[in-house]
Amino acid sequence: MTTKDIRIHGDYDARFEPVANVLRKQVASYGGGGAAAVYLGGKCVVDIWAGQARHDGAAWKRDTMSICFSGTKGVAATAVHILASEGLIDYDAPVARYWPEFGRNGKEAITVRQLLSHQAGLHKVVPLVDQLTDILDWDLMVSRLAETEPDFHPGTANGYHAVTFGWLVGELVHRVSATAFPEFVQKRIVEPLALDGLYIGEADGEMDRLADLVGLPAMRRHDAAPLPDQYSAPAWVPPGPLHSLVRRGLTPAKLKELFVHPGFWKACLPSLNGVCTARSLAKMYSALSLGGELDGVRLIRDDIVGQSAQVQMKRADRVVLYPLHWRLGYHRADALLMGVPSAFGHFGMGGAGGWANPELELSAALTHNGFPFSPTGQLRTVMLTAAVYESLGLYRGVRHTLRHGPVIELLPARAA
Repeated sequence: MTTKDIRIHGDYDARFEPVANVLRKQVASYGGGGAAAVYLGGKCVVDIWAGQARHDGAAWKRDTMSICFSGTKGVAATAVHILASEGLIDYDAPVARYWPEFGRNGKEAITVRQLLSHQAGLHKVVPLVDQLTDILDWDLMVSRLAETEPDFHPGTANGYHAVTFGWLVGELVHRVSATAFPEFVQKRIVEPLALDGLYIGEADGEMDRLADLVGLPAMRRHDAAPLPDQYSAPAWVPPGPLHSLVRRGLTPAKLKELFVHPGFWKACLPSLNGVCTARSLAKMYSALSLGGELDGVRLIRDDIVGQSAQVQMKRADRVVLYPLHWRLGYHRADALLMGVPSAFGHFGMGGAGGWANPELELSAALTHNGFPFSPTGQLRTVMLTAAVYESLGLYRGVRHTLRHGPVIELLPARAA
């Protein structure tokens, strides 16, 4: 399929044609479908979608939702900042103040700030999992995290908590609010902002709106058999690390089965299984771009938005290596090679995600179901971001950026 074959649905301001072009190219290149949304000054200026949502050829629709993988973390972080806005969470307080069982085995002094900025040393997930389906059991996973020890002294380094972040932050929200995390998201983010589709857990009732993922089987929307309650390794697998992974069900084949099962979408994994429309994600970030208030709804206090967007460190990350310039639950949100220090958000595997830029009162989001493991696919939101700034006359391509800047900062400035 060529770019010319891709029909864009929805509406967008004419000056944002570069954004529509990027969506066309991405759908043509990666297959499936996708959606993009942009808010400027609190107004939706791009709301478009294209391509196919299902393997049977069903088109992407206005209400189609798709997994945003780690883009989910930006929503989870926003939940914490809502509570901080109400004076219920202090970023510099120990997590154990709110979650007493957490304060043991070297975790007694870990602060909320360190947790949000991936400095807690709790990034390893495999040791916490006996069986793959353990990750669907909230109480089990948070109890194991409460017992585990940090991998490094908290605050001395940062390692991306790719999976554990969701349980850690989600349980913090649960303890402080006395509300289950999926319900908190619905009551405190989705309903106040009138979002048309955003779930972290309890999405199994919305299976007909979920897009199939390219490269995985079709979603088991109806009459799915129960997930296995245990796994085993074949006799021919020799003892060792591989045997251990296979025995736990931590294999690509078993993960594929899990990702299309309603049980996965019912479970709450605030690190990776959030589903949304691009419109909803961009609208949430629009509130953050406007100091925490949109359409008369105060989501977060303005000063808390400012604190949440402050860079906590610029060192390289032990897990992803790239310096993500962690904020409080968000990371840098640059365009392609162009630094945008005022922007923050969270992207996920396969390049879905969203961001806010308070300096320009601007936000954007991309959702899609294209093949998530392509190296260039990880840059999909980065490419969309460049198109957003190009539409505003702020981005003029890679060559111009390399010659005139602002080029993204990769290394922290040396002290004088």
